[in-house]
Amino acid sequence: MTSEREARKARMTAAATRRARPEATLTGPTEIVRVKPIRITVDLSPDLYKRLNRWAKETALELELDRLPVAEVVRAFIRVLDDPTIESDVRDQIRSMQ
Repeated sequence: MTSEREARKARMTAAATRRARPEATLTGPTEIVRVKPIRITVDLSPDLYKRLNRWAKETALELELDRLPVAEVVRAFIRVLDDPTIESDVRDQIRSMQ
């Protein structure tokens, strides 16, 4: 009877843990994969901020969008890092800043 009670308690604890962390999904006995987006904060110089916003506004006009949020621009920049040429250019830029 004790092992049955312990097993039930373990199941209830696991269920409570899943309810307490809805942004995480259990994929294995102990592995948790985060599914909730992660927020980042970046400090930009006034010049970089202006350039980023100007680029977003010009691109929105070119694509005939009402507006293009800067967050979408940053997400797109991150996605294009899969291109080896762009990846290399970004690394070169970072090296030159050191």
